[in-house]
Amino acid sequence: MRKRKAAVAAPVITYKDSHNSELIQASTQKARKAIALELLKGGMQATAMALNVMIGANDARRWMTEVRRRTNDYIVRTYPLRDRRVVYRLEKIRQNHNLFSGQEDARHE
Repeated sequence: MRKRKAAVAAPVITYKDSHNSELIQASTQKARKAIALELLKGGMQATAMALNVMIGANDARRWMTEVRRRTNDYIVRTYPLRDRRVVYRLEKIRQNHNLFSGQEDARHE
C-alpha cells in the first residue's frame, strides 16, 4: 500500500504568469518596484517570475524579503502551487482595538 503525499494548499483558480507578463512602464527600477508594491497592496497576486518581468530584474524573491521587513501594515502571504512556484500577495493587518486601547497613556488610579 502506497502512502499518499499531503495535499498542498493552492489557490482555487489556476494561476498563470501571463497575467503579469509585461514590464511596468517607469523610468527606473526603483519606480517600477514602488508601482509593483502598490499593485500588490491593491490585491494583485504574482509569482517571483512574474514580478521579475514586471520589475525588469532577477531578484524578486529577495525584494519580497525586503517587503516583509519594511512593510508594517501588510503581511506577505505565500501560496505554493503544484509546480513548486509560489504566489505572493499582501494582506492588510487588521488592528484589534479593545476597550482599553485608547487609554494606554492615561493614568489609572
